Amino acid sequence: MATQQYSQVYRQFADIELTDYQRLIRTYEELEREIGRLDVDEYFELTVRYVDALFHSGAYRRHLLMVDAVIEASIERNLVNYKGRDIFSHMLFCKAASAYRIQDYKQARHVTQELIKIHPERPLYRRMLRAIGFREQQNLLQFGRAAFIFCLLAAALVIVVDLLVVDPFYPGEHQAMLWLRNDLFIIALVLLSGCFGFAWWKASWNANRFGKDK
Repeated sequence: MATQQYSQVYRQFADIELTDYQRLIRTYEELEREIGRLDVDEYFELTVRYVDALFHSGAYRRHLLMVDAVIEASIERNLVNYKGRDIFSHMLFCKAASAYRIQDYKQARHVTQELIKIHPERPLYRRMLRAIGFREQQNLLQFGRAAFIFCLLAAALVIVVDLLVVDPFYPGEHQAMLWLRNDLFIIALVLLSGCFGFAWWKASWNANRFGKDK
């Protein structure tokens, strides 16, 4: 049986640990011109390693610039399953995750919904859709935070007024001020947890329903 011959550039990459992301990125970019002249199999494998390294190192914007090329190549060359790995779904999921990380929730939602259509049995994709749906409700979440902070500031003001005015001059009203302070703390927690809880419930409901209501 003939031994497969690999290029020098490929062997140079093969010596790099898959978890040494910065070195993988640096080496790929230094040798990008030479890598572009490799045969299609070696070029594809090295580009997959590079794109994975971009994602795992947190270079999400650069990852989004490159990941589509790998996705398209996997389709064109019928490499949806590559070396026992579902490279197509993996790259799509990483694309959705990168878009989520840079707060491009529209793109993240679109890609995740396509993944659910392809693999409705995989719970990971619905969890991702739920997380996206939660983050998309920024108005509700910001209201919850603002209401929480407002109530805390009001409680702090009540404490100051109680210490400086009520307790020294109107001791009979001290207990009422304590009740008001405690009520403001409770209202703050209820508003914050209520807004975040409702946003999470709505996101979960929509994620679980997607693709099932036809």
